[in-house]
Amino acid sequence: MAKIKVAIIGIGNVAAAFVQSIYTKKMLGTWHEKVGGFNSTDIQIVAAYDIDKQKIGLDLSEAIFRRPNVGPQFSKIPRTNVTVKPGIIKDSAPAHIAENVLAADSIADDLGESRAVIALNLIPSGMQKTSIAYANECLAAGVSFVNATPSLVACKADFQRKFKKARLVLAGDDLMSQFGGTAFHKGILDFINSRGIKVEKSYQLDVGGGNETLNTISEGIKIEKRDIKTNSIAAEIPYKFDTVAGTTDYVDYMANNRTSYFWIGARGAFGADVGIDVYLRTNDGANAVNVLLDVVRAVAHSLKRKQFGSPEQINDYGFKKLAKPVLLHEAHKEFNKKYVNDPPSKFKA
Repeated sequence: MAKIKVAIIGIGNVAAAFVQSIYTKKMLGTWHEKVGGFNSTDIQIVAAYDIDKQKIGLDLSEAIFRRPNVGPQFSKIPRTNVTVKPGIIKDSAPAHIAENVLAADSIADDLGESRAVIALNLIPSGMQKTSIAYANECLAAGVSFVNATPSLVACKADFQRKFKKARLVLAGDDLMSQFGGTAFHKGILDFINSRGIKVEKSYQLDVGGGNETLNTISEGIKIEKRDIKTNSIAAEIPYKFDTVAGTTDYVDYMANNRTSYFWIGARGAFGADVGIDVYLRTNDGANAVNVLLDVVRAVAHSLKRKQFGSPEQINDYGFKKLAKPVLLHEAHKEFNKKYVNDPPSKFKA
């Protein structure tokens, strides 16, 4: 079977985990062995872009561990022979790399020459103009686009039409991690509702380290991310209730780890109080890997089947910002029905 050739845009902590998942001989904790007829070993990284000159010019195997990245090294990575090249930027650079920016005017020609069929947009939150620009670069290069950032791209009808007309696939927006705060929060609420308990209020507070959290705590981006998370969570219950979810603080020594606190207030028979307080501890990069692997393989399957545009089963399964609300378990069911060839694998130590 031909390889799925992928370009990575933004060589941060999530990219580091994704690269390790591709080059690890047997990844511990693989969720789905096969999606769309593809194994994870069928993915090949052929291009990489970043605007941090500390990473540009390095082999991808070195760049993923270069500061300011703080994600853990899960496995030993061989030389990839993929050199990180300058990306583009249309917004203000994130503060932590502002003095080290090196950008190109365009990547379309290089992207086309790499023969990538899918580009993963993993740049920091809050870079709306840059994400839009990358989507247009991919259209010019004839490359499908996966937007893992909160920037609004895949939910825009004009972009959906453009990618469909170009016989490409567009997926996004804002990646939902495998077992992150949003998925966990939605899952708890769905279970409470399924047991006939009335949810009245809930909130979710996230604290983490790493560059993504550092970017997210700026006021404008914090509000944008909070709105996306809150709307995604609110859609899980078929009636209105008060809920808020968002990142509250950055702690540098947490590195790429995150702590999420959940408080839920509900009522049962006779209006009796039901209260839930839960802490969840996760690693951002590792939490994103399985969903990214599934999305990339599902996009490749859609291309193979000539199902262009923005497939709702991929968007509903892998992302938070959707055209219309979908229950989490329904999204998983429909994705599995269309793309997953084998049942989820058991976790093997």
